[in-house]
Amino acid sequence: MTALQAQTVPVPMLDVDLEFLDIVTEWDTSTPFHQWRPGIVVPATFRPAALPRVIVVANQKGGVGKTITSLELALAWVARGRRVRLIDADPQKAGLTVWLKETCYPADGPRLTLRDVFYGKATLAEATYPTIYKGLYLVPSEPDLNDVENAPPTKVLSPESLLRDSLRADEGDWDITIIDSGPNLGKLTVAALVAAQDAIIAIQDGGLEVEGTGSVLETIRSVRKRLNPQLQVRAIIFTDFKKDKLCRKIGNAMFKAFPDALIVPARESTQAGWASLAKRPMRMCAPGEKPVLDYDRAADLLVAPEQKVG
Repeated sequence: MTALQAQTVPVPMLDVDLEFLDIVTEWDTSTPFHQWRPGIVVPATFRPAALPRVIVVANQKGGVGKTITSLELALAWVARGRRVRLIDADPQKAGLTVWLKETCYPADGPRLTLRDVFYGKATLAEATYPTIYKGLYLVPSEPDLNDVENAPPTKVLSPESLLRDSLRADEGDWDITIIDSGPNLGKLTVAALVAAQDAIIAIQDGGLEVEGTGSVLETIRSVRKRLNPQLQVRAIIFTDFKKDKLCRKIGNAMFKAFPDALIVPARESTQAGWASLAKRPMRMCAPGEKPVLDYDRAADLLVAPEQKVG
């Protein structure tokens, strides 16, 4: 890793008196809709994960909230004293590298990216930079990361397993690594799924977005069978969640499909929309907003404090 510069912005814990959602074991579909209250579904079989952890946030579609989900979960864990690294595996210009533009890059010398790691020009540690937020680090990417998808074998050796092997060789003491994957199911997304232990699926509540989720789920099944049998879907997060009958129907369908995973409604918020437009973390500019609370609670459930090992 490059020499650390000062990380100047602490990430505070949230006030416990804020309007958090209830924890439930499933959504009650027998209650009349107007009386129904959505909650975070924590199945009876669910157990928090031990650290260290590698998590991929995935969906085949763009614009469903993968980057926001990655960033808000990361900041929630940083607030709890975790050392978190984000890997921007999305070549789109709206990815994590843009959101974390105040990353502490070196004043001189090349700025290394994830593309350099895939092309063997840098190690993952060398391409990891501190952000301005204490405890949060970034492996940046640029649109030229797309080159990896079409690179010949002589340029990128074993692309499916390269990220996994790079993580294993990394000497950094990371509690959690989060990989923000891209919108297509090519080499980069497969590499992220092979490298991870846990998958978080970010979806919006529209019918087309949910139908598109089937492709990434099929890819997850294929990766589990061929390359990474330990990969498991740990959470389904509804971004911009609003209470309606379709959401309740889809949430129950996801619960049946993944009975051991969290179902998290990250509620919609006007202030959160402004934060997204400004490419600023919601937790830092609108800490009392409902989606921030929902991501915060999800972070607490996914990794319990007493589960850290090593």
